[in-house]
Order: sequence, then C-alpha cells, then structure tokens
Amino acid sequence: MRYAVGMDRLRIIAIALGLVAPATGTTAPGELSDPAMLFAACAGRLSAEMEHLWLEGRDAAAITRQRAAMIDLVDAVRPPDSGPAILARRIEAKMAQAALLQRAAFSTDEAVARRARVLARGARRQCLALMPH
Repeated sequence: MRYAVGMDRLRIIAIALGLVAPATGTTAPGELSDPAMLFAACAGRLSAEMEHLWLEGRDAAAITRQRAAMIDLVDAVRPPDSGPAILARRIEAKMAQAALLQRAAFSTDEAVARRARVLARGARRQCLALMPH
C-alpha cells in the first residue's frame, strides 16, 4: 500500500508532534528534519515492537501492518541512493526500542522498568501518530 502524502504535509505533521523544528534556523533537541529518516526510525521502532510481541507469544498482526505501512512511507519519500543511511537509521532505532522493551520487561528495578515502558510507549505513539488515517 502506498500513501500519497506531500512533503509539506509530512513536515507540518512532524513539527506539530515536536519531532522537528520549524524552519527558523534553530534546531530542536533530537531533530529529524528529513521525513525519510523520521519514517525509517519509526519503521525500526515498530520492528522491535513486532519482534517483542513475537517473543512474548502475543499477537503481532496489528503492529505488523503498521510497520509495513511505515515502510511504505519510507519508500515514498526516500531520496535515491539513501538506502544505506536509511537502513542504518532503522537498525539504530530498532536497537534503541528493543533495549527499552527489554528493560521494561526484565528490569528488577521497578522504577527503571516503569520509565522504560513510558519511553517505549511514547516512541511508539509518536510513530503511529505520523501515519495517515
């Protein structure tokens, strides 16, 4: 499934979510001004979520569909010859999300587990909010 979403709309959505800074010459913390890299990070995070559900023996059908849609968004906006950078971003984000999910599930320190759950949930929600409805 391909989504026809203009670059301007993607930037507006990302600005509204605080994921990138408006074009003011300043940069927001953790700015991802490139929609392809933003979607790549989300594809990686959703991959980690999907695998974590598999490991827990839970149904991953919904997250699998969301991940596929996010990959379609990456493919729709990625510049030519950006494959290695896109893949690197997906892997970095997947590893970060997987670390949060593992900490949330297995930490013996409840405060650490709770914080990891909040961070993982927040990252997932931000990514899903980028998807067209």
